[in-house]
Parts: sequence; C-alpha cells; structure tokens
Amino acid sequence: MNKICLMPKNISELNLDVDSFIIGYKNFNSLNTLELDINEIKEILKNTNKEIYISLNKVIHDTEIEELESILKKLNSIEISGILFDDLSILQIVKENNFSMKLIWSNIHQTTNYNTINSYYNYNVSGVVTSPEITLNEIIEIKNNTKSKLFVPLYGMFEIFSSNRFLLSSYFTYINEKKENNTYFINNKILYKNYPIYEDRNGTHIINSNIMNGLDEYVNILENDIDYIIINSYMIDNIKEVIDSFNKVRKMYIDNNIDYEKIKDMSTKLGSEKEFLNKMTIYKIKSSDVNEK
Repeated sequence: MNKICLMPKNISELNLDVDSFIIGYKNFNSLNTLELDINEIKEILKNTNKEIYISLNKVIHDTEIEELESILKKLNSIEISGILFDDLSILQIVKENNFSMKLIWSNIHQTTNYNTINSYYNYNVSGVVTSPEITLNEIIEIKNNTKSKLFVPLYGMFEIFSSNRFLLSSYFTYINEKKENNTYFINNKILYKNYPIYEDRNGTHIINSNIMNGLDEYVNILENDIDYIIINSYMIDNIKEVIDSFNKVRKMYIDNNIDYEKIKDMSTKLGSEKEFLNKMTIYKIKSSDVNEK
C-alpha cells in the first residue's frame, strides 16, 4: 500500500499523521525541508515508529569527502530507513565500506525515465524520487518498467533551480545594500508570479511559485501501487488539512468506497495547480530554424 511521506519544515510537524518523513542532514542537504544534525536525528528515532529518510543530496566538494564518510558511518549505525542522495561519491563510499543503508536517488531534474532509474537499481539503489516535471502517465510508465521504489512528489512547492553560487549575496553586494532576510521573491511580470529564492551554506535555491496539488490524482497513484507520495510543507500553512485529505482518500480506496465528488471538493480547497501532472513538455522548433528544401 502507498505510504505518505512528509518533508516537514519544523520539528512540530513530526507529530503529523503520515507514514514517513524526509529530514535533511544539516549542511549536506539541498531540499527545502527541516535540517537536523546526528544527535537530533538520534533523538527523533527514539520517539517515533515512523520511517525516517535522511537527505544528503547536495553536490559534494573534494574538501567534504572525509566529513561525508564520517557522517555516513554514523548514519549506518542507527535505524534510519534510507538516504536520499544525488552525488555519486555517496554511492561509492557506501559500496567501499559495505554500509547497509538503503539508497534513494534524488536528483529531481534527471529522474525522468525508467532506463536511467534501472541503471541505478543495478548499483543497489533501491528507490528514486521522481521528477515533479513529468506527467502522471509517465510516472505510471516508470512504475510498470522498474523494480525501484518510487517516491512521487504530489503536493507542495518544489525546487526548480539550484546553484552552488551565492546569487543573493552577489546581488546585494552589487547594489551596495545589506541582505536582511533569508527568503526573497523573484517577480515574474509576464506570468504574474513570485518565485521564492533563498540562500544557505550550499548556494542558492529557487522554488516553484505554485503549490502542486495532486489530490485528484492520488486515486490513480493508489491503483497503480506506487510506493510513496511526497508532501512538502514548505510555506504551507494548512499542512494538517492537506495530510488529512490525503489520508481520507487513501481510506476511501482501502474501503473500496471512493467518492469522487468528495475528493473534488477537498481538492478545490487545497489549490488548483497541477503543474506537469497532466501537462506534457513539448519542444517546438521555430519554422525559421528549419531548412526547407
């Protein structure tokens, strides 16, 4: 049965009614989620029976390899459910040291096809966070062609861009002003959207301005036995209502009593944006770029 996985923004959300959590490892995480150090993670594990996944998905620098190996050794000694990673150094360190933790590939801009996912699976990577930039049909196609467990982003605001450069600091230095806040907004005057942008130790991150709402699509996710959905609570004030709604839909499915009108009513309250769930990416060539004979 599908499990609901939350990316919490603070400690208090660890009490919410979900099956699992994604928590960032402090200074080694590139997801907009709660970040903790090893002692805090150990304390969480003492007080929960939920699955805990640790995100170590930043790009690793040569100077960080020794510290990374030490972190992985510590994580291997505690009962976490798995590690989300991007940089292949983690895969190599786990292999060289025969660590037993499960690995989840989490490069959300490249996890778009089952051939690549299966290549990682052959290197003992047991799961993957699928890209929020592919359609539900493509997600189902991946599910039907891989043994890898899928973690599908289905609700929230997800990262669309990251850079190792400190773009906000550079900007404020250029205009000779002091950077005072952690989060700013990029105003897109054409689309009338504001994109959250923030800096941390690992660089700059830009987040989608829309809240992806896949509650309507959740029944299809359940019918296709997809392993996990991800809810991201970043900048979401009514996160409990969101989680309650997904739990209600899952119970309808388990009880074989799906009420599509009720689901539609709940979904309307949570937002109308579907992002790429039902919208294919189409590449068009301008006629002026085509050599016609």
